[in-house]
Amino acid sequence: MPRTAKGEPTRRLNLEMAESVRKRLDELRVHTEADSLAEVVRRSLLVYEFLWTERLKGSSVLIRNEEGDKELIIL
Repeated sequence: MPRTAKGEPTRRLNLEMAESVRKRLDELRVHTEADSLAEVVRRSLLVYEFLWTERLKGSSVLIRNEEGDKELIIL
């Protein structure tokens, strides 16, 4: 995942969150081998934006496990 484009203006964002949320973000950083918590947040935003856009278009999210069982996810 590319970092912020060179020359693109940036702004610092300070977030107050429960320690449990911070731990979850850090666990995601480790599992996904992201360089930073900021990268985890950027990736999360991309996924959330994609899902929201698809929902607005009337699409559904379907999860299929290793056995081939499917589950419809309601957003």
